[in-house]
Amino acid sequence: MRRMLALVRASWLTAASYRLNMLVSLVSLLMMVIPVYFVAGALQPVMADSIAGQGGEYFGFLLVGIITLMFLTTAVTSLPTALGSSIASGTFEALLGTRARLGEIVAGTVGYAFIWTAVRALLLLVVGLALGAPLMGERSPAALLILGLIILAYIPFGLLAAAGVLAFKTSGSLPAAVLTVSGLLGGVYYPTQVIPSWLQDLSMAVPLTYGLRALRAVVLEGGSLRASAPDLAVLSGFALALFGLSLYVFTLAVRHAKGSGTLAQY
Repeated sequence: MRRMLALVRASWLTAASYRLNMLVSLVSLLMMVIPVYFVAGALQPVMADSIAGQGGEYFGFLLVGIITLMFLTTAVTSLPTALGSSIASGTFEALLGTRARLGEIVAGTVGYAFIWTAVRALLLLVVGLALGAPLMGERSPAALLILGLIILAYIPFGLLAAAGVLAFKTSGSLPAAVLTVSGLLGGVYYPTQVIPSWLQDLSMAVPLTYGLRALRAVVLEGGSLRASAPDLAVLSGFALALFGLSLYVFTLAVRHAKGSGTLAQY
């Protein structure tokens, strides 16, 4: 645990040395909320019927989707990005030679990225509430549980992308493909029932579809976890299956990189 926290602290110290970048990131986030608010208001009459079962308020619908997508982006991209940087600097190879477990190294590598995403998401949430987003704060524990499940279902894609970095020195188009498909078919910006039927069938293979449906039912409708049990069961199945596969592939990639000595040739 101490080793993981030390890695998180190291990432924080590096990021804190670029204070202007952090400030620009926060200001850009705040500037993005205002247009979203007005666009949501303009589209409210058009979207009202299709989102009637998910709060009925398009700004709240969008806010939940955007915040969730922020965490998914971190889950999918933070590990391969950080791993590529640490391999290039020789840090990752040095860490593998320490007593730190592989799990501690991975968690410590992405820990700061998730903390920073949480800070930005909280800021976005506060601004959204100030603008009148109808989110039910009393359902926060259930919402955090569902959000955690969604993240767990997408971390495996980050592990697979990181395995590509270790084995082939690139994550390829996997992160972009996962985020694009999830954004378009997962119900981030519109409910999945408004897309063509053949795309609706494809959306059933996207973990985010189930996660967002359950999350919105809880925070926008005040529903219980029990009512969303079918969606949560499918989401949990995705997380378990994908984690098993991705951990196996990532472990193989680490062994290959250590055995072939390619870490020093990155």
